[in-house]
Amino acid sequence: MSEETEAVVEAALEPHEPSAGEVEARNRVRAEAAGMTRHQAVTELERVLDAVGDAAAADAPTRAAVAEWHRITELLAGHGGPYVPEADPYAQGQLAARHR
Repeated sequence: MSEETEAVVEAALEPHEPSAGEVEARNRVRAEAAGMTRHQAVTELERVLDAVGDAAAADAPTRAAVAEWHRITELLAGHGGPYVPEADPYAQGQLAARHR
């Protein structure tokens, strides 16, 4: 991943009030990633990055999706098992914050 793309991912992961499109994009990624191993998630992240091209020029939902794939691959690096959204502390924290 280029330094520019890394900066886009980091910015998308910064705490902020996400738009409806960003929330939908993250939820879609989590649903797609459910049950994936890290290797599978990395493959999907690479596919998404190739499809996006210039992440800095992408819209907010697309940047959110790229950031979510990246975050999930990082989570799975230390996890070892398949991705389970219900066991993802970041995802669960976001859900709890939205339902306050």
